[in-house]
Amino acid sequence: MAKDNKNMYAICDHIKRTKPDVQVTEEIAKEIGSNFRTLPAFEKGLFDYVYKRHYSLESNELLKCRWLLYKKNIEERVFAPFQFPCIRDLHFYNGCIRFLPSESIYRYPEHRMKLKPGPGVDLCGQMPIPQELLMKRGTVKKDVVGKKNKKKLK
Repeated sequence: MAKDNKNMYAICDHIKRTKPDVQVTEEIAKEIGSNFRTLPAFEKGLFDYVYKRHYSLESNELLKCRWLLYKKNIEERVFAPFQFPCIRDLHFYNGCIRFLPSESIYRYPEHRMKLKPGPGVDLCGQMPIPQELLMKRGTVKKDVVGKKNKKKLK
């Protein structure tokens, strides 16, 4: 199916796509008026009624033809797992919420800042040098103390 994916619906090419008929008739007005819990705006009811009738498999020949072809070729389809966007990739930018996965630090394998035992460069820039590497350990002080003790012993 992957090789002829473009021409899968070529059999239905003889059926022309039609636009929904939005002319208001007495029948449509009665149907909209009789099916309501609270009175909606007439335009919304007309829109819903017309598009529900237009995109029905009973009345839309193109949709019916393509649906039958889809059902015939369902065994050949390769099913892939769903990939949902992460909520952490939604960022507030210029007064609206946008999906910007490139600005999310959570896509990195390790997103916590950790110190390493030497200077270096990270994805975020220059890594800080731990204070432990800058400190001198007590070897120099022990030598000074040892010399003083030797002088006192003599």
